[in-house]
Amino acid sequence: MQGYSAMVDELDRQRAELERVRKALSQLTSRATSHDKLVAVTVDARGLAVDITIEPAALRRYRADQLSALLTTLIAEADTALRTRSAEVLAGVPDLPIDYADARLESVVADGNS
Repeated sequence: MQGYSAMVDELDRQRAELERVRKALSQLTSRATSHDKLVAVTVDARGLAVDITIEPAALRRYRADQLSALLTTLIAEADTALRTRSAEVLAGVPDLPIDYADARLESVVADGNS
């Protein structure tokens, strides 16, 4: 039974690690700001724009089509940065090897006979 207990403990550890990573990824946000600091966007973990800041001076500086293009560019930049951060979080996760052969009935029975 010792092998079974170790396997359950390892699965619990892996489950906790996966939950930690899921939570970290779900809380990521990214912000991109125009070079002139007049326009900024924030995207959430799904890459959706959740905040857009447009300074009044931006409305005088940019035509509508320019502002639209700038917003689209900033959202794409924020999303790219978010994907990079997500990859960094995932790269820091230790491999979670799961050997399903360990869960076969023969292994459990054999451990029980030890």
